[in-house]
Amino acid sequence: MGMYGAKTPKRHIAWSNSPDVGRLDLGKLVWNFQDPQYIANRTSNTKVNKDGKKQFQGRKKELKDSQHYPFRFGLRVLRLLPRLQSSGCKSLPPMPDGFDPLACYRSQTFHDLWQDSNVIEVLTYLRGNCHLHIPPDWRDHLLG
Repeated sequence: MGMYGAKTPKRHIAWSNSPDVGRLDLGKLVWNFQDPQYIANRTSNTKVNKDGKKQFQGRKKELKDSQHYPFRFGLRVLRLLPRLQSSGCKSLPPMPDGFDPLACYRSQTFHDLWQDSNVIEVLTYLRGNCHLHIPPDWRDHLLG
């Protein structure tokens, strides 16, 4: 986000079914870690422990402040939105005959095989969506 004017050089990865998402990439970040703005807004403190290992401690206020996308990034996404919507997947493929999505869901274990993706957190977040419409026969399986 540093290329979009953020106070910190947070790295982001965009996943999309549209090849136009690559237009968000502004190139390789060149960042001056000695810049007073960076030093004032860095999100962690670093120290070396007695064993010589580097340790990091988050700075609560700066981490909280870094949770927002920069205005320039939002503007870029807004300008790309029509292109992102018109390219990529137009619709979902039809489900095969006899496919039972509820049975498929029940058979899942939801072990987080990709720890960095935090699948459980994503599912919890999606479940908390106030506009989420859950079919009645799914409610008992999703609430819990």
